[in-house]
Amino acid sequence: MNTRHEHGFTLWELLMTLLVAGIIFGIGIPNVLEFRLNAGITAATNDFVTATLMARTEAIKRQAPVTLCLTDDPLAATPTCLPNNVFGSLSRGYVVFVDENDNFDADGARVLTDVTDGNAAIDAGELILARTVAPGDPIRISANCGYVSFSPTGFTRRALALCFPAMRAVLFCDSRGERVAAGALSSARIVLTGRAGRAQALQERAAFTPYMAGFNGGGALCPVAP
Repeated sequence: MNTRHEHGFTLWELLMTLLVAGIIFGIGIPNVLEFRLNAGITAATNDFVTATLMARTEAIKRQAPVTLCLTDDPLAATPTCLPNNVFGSLSRGYVVFVDENDNFDADGARVLTDVTDGNAAIDAGELILARTVAPGDPIRISANCGYVSFSPTGFTRRALALCFPAMRAVLFCDSRGERVAAGALSSARIVLTGRAGRAQALQERAAFTPYMAGFNGGGALCPVAP
């Protein structure tokens, strides 16, 4: 006589499996989304710091003004610099360019007195060193000044009558706003560049305090968490 055995899950085992799976997905999916947001905003911030350091290094190396400016068309043949402040932009990328038209005098020294030299605009004959497109949704860029220009000494310099704050502040903010990520850290990032020309990316909420009122007042869409 043949005996047939049935194999499978009981209803109780199936319910327990679904319960465990629900808990894992409930914990895991939000963490994955948070990780992706953190990775995106960190990458965007680091790219901006790298571009700023590049501009400073090239100014010293070339002994000519080099400028980083925000722009909506970084991949255009001649991008249009937007040097004023900006609040919560999804479209701003940036370019780094030699803000001098490569003119030399009879002794081989650079001529830095042409009317277009150091004006924070890309003019004929000026070399574009790097182009970076906007990070894209959900990362928004705000800045208290849309350009930073470096002199051959490596210090920041003013281009014509454009903005020239003592500290350049560029804010990177996503859909989480400025809420606490961990301890005293924010989910947003801020890049500060002082007159000495050294850029640094900060995540501490205390670093945001001097700038957030102006950014939020301008519509930066990066609300301070309660």
